[in-house]
Amino acid sequence: MRTDPMPTAAEVTDYYDNIYRWDYQFVSSKPSRRHMNRSRALAAFRLEYLAPALHAGARILDFGCGAGQFLGMASEKYSVLGIEPGRDYAKYARETFGVEVICEMWEDVNLPKESFDVITTVEVIEHLRRPVEALRWLASLLKAGGVIYVTVPNALPTKDRETFRMFHFAHLHNFTPTTLLWAGAVCGLEPDPRFVPNGTMIAFRKAGAAVDPSTFRKNHGVGLITQYPKCSVLRYLFTGRWLIGRYRQIVKTLRDTFRM
Repeated sequence: MRTDPMPTAAEVTDYYDNIYRWDYQFVSSKPSRRHMNRSRALAAFRLEYLAPALHAGARILDFGCGAGQFLGMASEKYSVLGIEPGRDYAKYARETFGVEVICEMWEDVNLPKESFDVITTVEVIEHLRRPVEALRWLASLLKAGGVIYVTVPNALPTKDRETFRMFHFAHLHNFTPTTLLWAGAVCGLEPDPRFVPNGTMIAFRKAGAAVDPSTFRKNHGVGLITQYPKCSVLRYLFTGRWLIGRYRQIVKTLRDTFRM
């Protein structure tokens, strides 16, 4: 699933330079305390999950590293590099954690082939105009026996969330577990059996060859559309369900902000 019409490269650049952090996280040049606390917990989980692929001297690339929390934690034991096109967050990561961060769009980055043992990209590729091409490029940077850890929001229909609340302007593409597996397959990637996938959280390894996309089910999208619940923005507002969501968000924000 993709945004249509697709924003131009210039429109995407302008959005991320001037609007994204306010629109998406209600912060500007620096990450909030809530964001950093939440990122710390997620970074610890990521390192623990990827432990089977991390050996002494392992080289890690974090594609879309944000404020650098994961890089800072991983740099205590491993060699790390980040890619973050947002100038303010790239600067924050460098100054706060002392890590190397390339501040460019991925199309402009030049890195040696097969140079990383572990590559992570957490809720990043859904923001890209060409996510499959980006994933194929990341696969080319992976050493034999290496792992690419990918997470994206799960766009499967759910009765617990209205359809119109599942999509965000910043997400130019939306994936289900099936289509994320397909994206990996056409890039010559397959799930690494050492890691248990969880929906749209998948650890890939290099496969023998890329898969021909003509073998995928042609009616997957049609079947998916019929499963999204019919909903109305007005009905959602009048029933007051949004108040429950706001309350839960406030509780989560307070918990993450004051977590030690």
